[in-house]
Amino acid sequence: MAIVNFVDTGVLSAEQDQMLRVVLDMIIPASDDGRLPSAADVNFFAYVRNNGARAWLQQGLDSIAEECHAAHGVAFAVLDREQQGQLIEKLKRKLFRFFGELGSQVVQCYYQDDRVMAAIGMDPRSPFPLGYFPIDGDLAMLEPVFERGQIYRDCTPTP
Repeated sequence: MAIVNFVDTGVLSAEQDQMLRVVLDMIIPASDDGRLPSAADVNFFAYVRNNGARAWLQQGLDSIAEECHAAHGVAFAVLDREQQGQLIEKLKRKLFRFFGELGSQVVQCYYQDDRVMAAIGMDPRSPFPLGYFPIDGDLAMLEPVFERGQIYRDCTPTP
């Protein structure tokens, strides 16, 4: 059973769910030609549930809602897309940890979606048992790295 939203699971309120969908669409919008879905269309909800990322997500969305009410006196959903975008841009510095984690989680989820993998020319399958092989190329460019020698200290185990 695919999770369509967090409201059905009781994890997020309807306001938080709608806010998350808008933010996901801002992070990765759908392609104009329809080949690539937006981040809100790749079942991020199930991904978060499976990875136990609910707490930070709820806290971040609560912070966005509080800032929205403080700045505009209305709920996030009432703002038009331009105002929502401006608010999110302003909050990226204040909530940098939240947006950094959200961006990372969204990208990881997005590139696990079969539609996305097929659209970028990858087989929508796990890497094993068939594996993925690197493209043959000139590895001579790595020679200076090898010749440089060790640039890290050896780790000595402590008893």
